[in-house]
Amino acid sequence: MLTDHEQERLVDLLAGTAEVIGDQLRPTAAVFMVADLAGYALPVLERALATCRRELKGRLSLAAILERIEDGHPAPNEAWAIAIRAADEGATVVWTGQTRDAWAAAYPLVLAGDKIAARQAFLEVYTRLVKEARAARELGSHHVSLGSDVSGRDSVLRQAVAAGQLAHEQVAEHLALPASNPTFNAVALLEGRVEAAPGADVRTRARLAEVGELLAAPAGRAA
Repeated sequence: MLTDHEQERLVDLLAGTAEVIGDQLRPTAAVFMVADLAGYALPVLERALATCRRELKGRLSLAAILERIEDGHPAPNEAWAIAIRAADEGATVVWTGQTRDAWAAAYPLVLAGDKIAARQAFLEVYTRLVKEARAARELGSHHVSLGSDVSGRDSVLRQAVAAGQLAHEQVAEHLALPASNPTFNAVALLEGRVEAAPGADVRTRARLAEVGELLAAPAGRAA
C-alpha cells in the first residue's frame, strides 16, 4: 500500500503524464485513480506511466495504466510456452502460481494426446486466474518445479535468478557446486613426492610439507 507521501507523488505523476499526452486530469479523477492504484508499488506505477507517456495520445485512463503495469504475470501464450515444458518430467520449470494451476487443469488433456484442447483449457483457466489476481492487486510470484534431470537444473535456475524471478537463496541448494581446486600435485604423488598444488592455501602447503618430511625420514626414526 502506498504511503501518504507516495500517493502525493503519484498524483503529480498522473497530472504530469496527462499533460504530456495532451490530456487534463481533474482532481476528482486523480483521487479515484490513486485509490485504485495504491495497492501497487510506486516504482511499478512509475514504469507504467512512463510507458503511457510513450504510447498514449490524447487521453489517460485507469485501464490504460493497468494494462501497462508490469505485475509479473506472463501473457497467456508466454505462460503456455512455459507450462508445456512441464510435460517433460525431467525439465525444471520456473512459473507463477497461476501458470502452475492452469497447467494442472490442462495436463490430463496433454496425457490424452490432445495438445490443442489442452492449450485451450490452459488459456481459459489462466486468463481467469490472472484476472482474479489482478483484481486483488496480486503480483506474479514465481516458484520452482524441479525436474528429475539434475544436470539441466542449473542453467534454468540461474536464468531465473538473473531475471529477478527468484532470489539466489531460494535455489542455492539446487545449484551445482563449483569445481573444487586440488590441494596436492597428483603427478608428483605418483612419483613418490608430496607437493602442494599451485592453488593450495598457505596452511595446506605447510601441512603437506610436514607430510613430505615424515615420508622422507629414514625408516625406524622416531617421530
